[in-house]
Amino acid sequence: MTARILLVEDEAITAMDLQRKLEFQGYDVIGIAHSGEAAVELAEKHRPDLILMDIILRGPMSGVEAAERIKDLDIPVVFLSAHSEESTMESAREVEPYGYLIKPFDEKELFFTIELAIQRHRSERKIRKLNRSLRMLSDCNQAIVRIKDTEELLREICRIMVDVGGYRMAWIGFKENDEFRSVRPVAEYGFHEGYLDSIRVSWGEGRYSEGPTGRSIKEGKPVIIRDTENDPSFAPWRDEAIGRGYMSVMGLPIRFRDDNIGALTVYSSEKDSFDPDEVELLGELAGDISFRLESEIVLGEMEKRITELERREELFRKIFESTPLAILNFRVGDGIQLAELNRAASILTGLETAGGESIEDVLSGLHEDDLKEVIRAAERGDDSRWERIQYRNGDSVRFLELRTIKTSEDTVTVFLIDLPPAKN
Repeated sequence: MTARILLVEDEAITAMDLQRKLEFQGYDVIGIAHSGEAAVELAEKHRPDLILMDIILRGPMSGVEAAERIKDLDIPVVFLSAHSEESTMESAREVEPYGYLIKPFDEKELFFTIELAIQRHRSERKIRKLNRSLRMLSDCNQAIVRIKDTEELLREICRIMVDVGGYRMAWIGFKENDEFRSVRPVAEYGFHEGYLDSIRVSWGEGRYSEGPTGRSIKEGKPVIIRDTENDPSFAPWRDEAIGRGYMSVMGLPIRFRDDNIGALTVYSSEKDSFDPDEVELLGELAGDISFRLESEIVLGEMEKRITELERREELFRKIFESTPLAILNFRVGDGIQLAELNRAASILTGLETAGGESIEDVLSGLHEDDLKEVIRAAERGDDSRWERIQYRNGDSVRFLELRTIKTSEDTVTVFLIDLPPAKN
């Protein structure tokens, strides 16, 4: 890409000679300023890649003062001066220039200094941008962990992307299955001034679906518009976007399981934004949002299942306690010990609670041979049944139907049904 240079030189002949040399070398001289005030104005208007600034200028504002004013625009400045005394150099150093050329200088020295300044500035910007993106990702992930309400979380993510990430605007939208197949905004932040209310976005077919938001949902991958002013696919939104300073934009899909349910759309004030590292980090953020949304739904489903299991367990417990069927749960390990019994079993055996009693003590009312058979069935985990078995409790004798069932890896359940006396 051709570097765009602003010349600030109050000597017209010198300025014209520099312009000729720069343009012959392939640089784009976007303007010549003869005063500090004009330099500030042209810098704000054109945002050049580099400024060649004479230190001594006609008028009240020196080149150093103009560079100080321009510093917030993040444009590298290379000073030109015929003065090399220490006081001049010291004042120039205070504004942190990217180079200093003493007149007269040769062309090789000039072009080397320009290229070095531009490359250094680009490297510094890339590092700053990457660090800012990493901090943005970290803050967003902290918000994902900290904020439980989904709408509040998505708004906070958009805010972090603008305030920390340095983007012009960010919004999150979910797809609708209406006739237009529209994308419904659920969160937004930044310099937008009604932007989303003034545009149509679709994930279906037609020109309103060919922007980064619609395409990222349809294609399931990041879609970048690097120049909103000239990219034909961005035509439906161009005027509204340019008026708000959106020079490039990227859409990233938000997924739920195997479906793209929406998109995160990010706007930059710079053309050709979103380098590969940035795209990777923003893709990771979209993935984190997707994971959070999916986790929330999965947790909701789990809570419903847990609630249903608790309801069923409560119902089972009521049935367990109220049924006339005597039920005893024995834990099988080093011996067979009583773990639980219901009310009917308590009445039958005379035990109020289960305290690890042995099966021999609990079912001592059975005939010795019958008890041995029940114990062998419990040890093997057999599903066994005795249709009529004698059970003695003190002086009374009753007949029971008895059944053993292995109900878990280490549990055998014994069911006892009180039978009516046999008819003669």
